[in-house]
Amino acid sequence: MNLICKLGMLGALGSAGSFLSQQGRAADAAPPSEDALTTIVVTAEKKEEKLQDVPMSITALGGKALDNLQYRSFSDYAAMVPGLSLTSAQPGYTNLTLRGQNAGGVGSTVAVYLDESPFGSSSALLNGSILSGDFDTWDLQRVEVLRGPQGTLYGANSEGGLLKFVTAPPVLGVFSGAAEVSGEITGGTAGGEIRGVVNLPLGDKVALRVGGFTQDAPGYIDDPSRNKEDINGGHKYGGRVSLLAQPIDTLSIRLTASSQQSRYAGTPQVDIDPVTLRPTEGDLKQVRIIGQPSTFQYKNYNATINWDAGPFSILSTTSYGILNSDAITDDTNAQLAPGLTLQDFAALLLGLPDTGGYLDNLVDLKKFTQEVRVSSPTTNFIEWQVGAYFTREQGHLYQHVNLMSLPSGVPIGALPPLQFAVLDSIYKETSGFGNVTVHIIPQFDIQAGGRYSKNEQVASENISGILANPPQVFSTPSSGHVWTYSVAPRWHINADNMLYFRWATGYRPGGPNALPPVAPPDVPRQYGADRTAKLELGIKSTLLDGLLSIDASVFHVDWTNIQLLEIVDNNGINGNGGKAKSQGFEWTIGYVPVHGLTLQWTGAYTDAKLTTDAPAVHGVSGDRLPYAPKWGTSLDAEYMGAAFADYKYFVGTTWSYVGARSTDFGSDVTQLLQVGLPSYNTYGARVGLDNDRWRWTLYGKNLSDSRGITAYGSSGAPGLNGEIAVTQPLTVGVTLSTKF
Repeated sequence: MNLICKLGMLGALGSAGSFLSQQGRAADAAPPSEDALTTIVVTAEKKEEKLQDVPMSITALGGKALDNLQYRSFSDYAAMVPGLSLTSAQPGYTNLTLRGQNAGGVGSTVAVYLDESPFGSSSALLNGSILSGDFDTWDLQRVEVLRGPQGTLYGANSEGGLLKFVTAPPVLGVFSGAAEVSGEITGGTAGGEIRGVVNLPLGDKVALRVGGFTQDAPGYIDDPSRNKEDINGGHKYGGRVSLLAQPIDTLSIRLTASSQQSRYAGTPQVDIDPVTLRPTEGDLKQVRIIGQPSTFQYKNYNATINWDAGPFSILSTTSYGILNSDAITDDTNAQLAPGLTLQDFAALLLGLPDTGGYLDNLVDLKKFTQEVRVSSPTTNFIEWQVGAYFTREQGHLYQHVNLMSLPSGVPIGALPPLQFAVLDSIYKETSGFGNVTVHIIPQFDIQAGGRYSKNEQVASENISGILANPPQVFSTPSSGHVWTYSVAPRWHINADNMLYFRWATGYRPGGPNALPPVAPPDVPRQYGADRTAKLELGIKSTLLDGLLSIDASVFHVDWTNIQLLEIVDNNGINGNGGKAKSQGFEWTIGYVPVHGLTLQWTGAYTDAKLTTDAPAVHGVSGDRLPYAPKWGTSLDAEYMGAAFADYKYFVGTTWSYVGARSTDFGSDVTQLLQVGLPSYNTYGARVGLDNDRWRWTLYGKNLSDSRGITAYGSSGAPGLNGEIAVTQPLTVGVTLSTKF
């Protein structure tokens, strides 16, 4: 089964070496060394706090370091985040997994935010698990990754965790900017990008920030059957405009519009033997009847008003997001039933030999969100926060399966589509939440919170074509509600060491299955919410006058009523079944052993597996959850020293390891069992000059030119190839940047 379209079947300012933010220090701590690791402030709990003071497992990736390392997408920086794994069939289609919480369902288990705006679908009707919102990292303050359930403050789809892009805001009274130009070569193919941003003061009370980028991504996959080279090359561009007004000291208003678009001529998939995983057409090659172009568009508009009223502060945030994707895939060898491919169906049942088919899969999402929060000021005894949340999503999923002649790939215009399915959905959610922190003594406090969420949904489907004659139109409603909560005591052992415990829950909403009235009664008309509950014990320490930082945690997560993509009586549905657990430990260690040398070591051990059978997907108790490596780790080292004039030189290297994984569970159509995928290593390096205004960098990615597998797919039909997506091959580039 094609890697991209398989889910569409439903319904039919530190140096680059200081990459990870380090813990801050308490006000009464001794002054840190001049080489001390960087302190960073995060907004994980919807308020500004030092990372060291937040009682949960968080990674914050600084925006400047992301720029310096040329890390622009999920695939670039995922290895630097303990417990984060990716399943990526191509850019634009990426399944984010934290602590192994992935069972192949269609809804996302990791929420994605752009500042105060939730982005992407909350339901499991629009391929939310793979349309994750992979925003470019240009002009960001940081990327925050919160591991474990975040249901109290962030609600739906954060049962595995949260990834938040925090953009750089306008700065009042300052004219500044930055620009960057770069070029790189991947497998002999050139690419490049241009980026820029400017901050404009408009008087003393207003500032405007405007930034943008354009990027040509080199391709590296060839299709010898069509004499096409570098077919997966693409173009990505976007920008952001943000206006900040502060008419009085206690009131700020920020208006932001963001846009990003990308298009690719093909996919980065390699044809392989599904058993041996070895290429069948040669290294970095695939054979397709037609091209497989794709486009992705993200737009987001947000207005945030923050008023400090004295005894309390009020924040209102209003968002409107748009997500569009359109992808064409060659489905000639897709299985319609066990042992029956689309090509077989056309020949045997339609009397059309030499006939294949392709799928045009289009997703359109429009999402309105409103949230209001009221918060107390910071005190020595009690702090509180209460809020209300509302969202309305309108989604459209269009799937056209069209017939084409073989081997030309020309559509057969005289025939109607094999299937034309349109799934319209509406998702509405209303929530109320609260959080309180009680400081029992100066060194010890307890945080507790809860959230009540209620959703209403309607799924309407219209199916026509050769496989649906006469056409079918039907609609299914659903509703649901859920409580989530968290408790987190923390103990500041001293100014530099904090110990915390956290118990938290999260959920992914249930919803309707759009089914025709004639569907057998044993096919579920709706599916329920699944839930997670986490226990976590962690420590955050800053030692050796700030030269050593340690952030470590152990965790256990129970996952119940798991949402699964199932085939029941030839109907593709969302269902529930089975339980799972994930447990392990994670660490982030930063160290400056000598002046100028910075080391960062991150890693995780994650044991994620089913604890009961899940027969609908051929899962057995003890099976590992898909694409969840037991071990993952990354080590970054950078040395910086004086060069000439006011310039410093730097040289750095990064090593990342992704452990062995298992693929998705099977289905009654493919009859597949999980396949084991091997571990892989990647290496990167950089060298350059920097004087805080100009920076020149020569960099390399995947220097060992490894073929790490990031996704696997197979139709399951005997004698047919499978396909894998692999890491980007050896890439070398140069970047020149300036700021003013």
